[in-house]
Amino acid sequence: MKLFSLKRLRLPWILLAAVILVGLAIFFGLRKSVTLVLNGHASTYTTYAFRVGDLLYSLNIPLSPSDDLSPAQSAWLAHGAVVTLTRSIPAQVFNAGELISITSTSRLPSALLAEAGVTVQPSDLVLSNGQPVDITQPFPTNSASISLQIIPSVSFSLTENSQRRTFSSTSTNLGAALWSAGYSLFTADKLDLPMETLLTEDLGVNLQRSRPVTIRTQHGNLVVRTSAQTVAGALVDGNLTIQGMDYSLPDASSPIPASGLVQVVRVSEDVLVEQYPLEFETQYQPVNDLELDSQSIVQAGEYGLTAQRVRVRYEDSVEVSRQVEDEWVAREPLPRIIGYGTLVTMQTEVVDGVTIEYWRKLEMYATSYHPAGVGSTTASGLPLQKGVAAIDRNYIPFFTRMYIPGYGEAIAADIGGGVIGRWIDLGYSDSDYVPWHQWVTVYFLWPPPESILWIIP
Repeated sequence: MKLFSLKRLRLPWILLAAVILVGLAIFFGLRKSVTLVLNGHASTYTTYAFRVGDLLYSLNIPLSPSDDLSPAQSAWLAHGAVVTLTRSIPAQVFNAGELISITSTSRLPSALLAEAGVTVQPSDLVLSNGQPVDITQPFPTNSASISLQIIPSVSFSLTENSQRRTFSSTSTNLGAALWSAGYSLFTADKLDLPMETLLTEDLGVNLQRSRPVTIRTQHGNLVVRTSAQTVAGALVDGNLTIQGMDYSLPDASSPIPASGLVQVVRVSEDVLVEQYPLEFETQYQPVNDLELDSQSIVQAGEYGLTAQRVRVRYEDSVEVSRQVEDEWVAREPLPRIIGYGTLVTMQTEVVDGVTIEYWRKLEMYATSYHPAGVGSTTASGLPLQKGVAAIDRNYIPFFTRMYIPGYGEAIAADIGGGVIGRWIDLGYSDSDYVPWHQWVTVYFLWPPPESILWIIP
């Protein structure tokens, strides 16, 4: 009886234990670990949810019809399952003045553009928040919104050295487009349109490249870049001007030479008045109370002045020419007047032991000659013998009587081709010839002739 009672007491406890065990088995059998990837960020959760939708509900994660969920809400959850949820976000595409708004789960610019129905060319520029983007690279998955702007490319042409090239650019103006195309321009390069010109489809522009030109000046060389074709244009670009009589090599109107070398010559002129001494002349006048062969200064000479107006030309400060434009006598010279004596007096002197009377004596160079060398007849007709002398008739008249120390008395009666000035050639016969080559004092014997040469050089 006791045994039966004990059995009846154990049965409920056994059933309760079984129920607990079954409950525990069910509890732990439904518990699972799953991974939720939300906008690219993975988190692991432990859940008793049966379906994907239940998991999201338990995590208080609402869904939007445009969200991207994998697997679907109705899919059963298994332990270790991976659920991926990408939230849809707003996207704006600004293209050709039109704003297109879409909602998309894609973070890839090319996909967003396709969803917005916008086609871009490889040369177009796509911006996001003002920065260029690569449409093949996705935005971060946690982006809250995406804004895209399309800058369409524009075709334009550039003609340089008669060669035309076509470019595509998304720049807003010509200068930026050329820079992006790799064109580095000097300030002196010449475009026929301003750099600020708005870039429009099929815009055409001509480029004339500048080149270095060396300009030589008196102050040194100046190197300038110029797109000018003529020398004058290059000078303007170098802030140089041709003024007055200045000139350039080559001429300003000429093309710039292939050597790129130009010279500027600065020209100036001065007008000078130059003075030169004007020599005075020497005049002679007789002085009656002055002895023969004596001289005195009656008037000292004074130089005059000759003036000239001279035009002097300078090129690069170097004198290159002078031209006399006028000449005049600024002051007349005063002649020098020398008085010569005309007072003839008889004088006496003992020569060779003989007292002679004379009116003039001169120092003369004496030589001698005889008939054997020149013949026996003289120019006066007298025979050549001792006592006959050859003289210069410009100094001594024929038949003037003279006395020569060491020779004796002689008469001027002959001339000779080499007897000039103060030279006397003493005659001899062949038998008594004596050679002479010396200076002697010649005495002119009294009385004087009617015609006297007052000044003997």
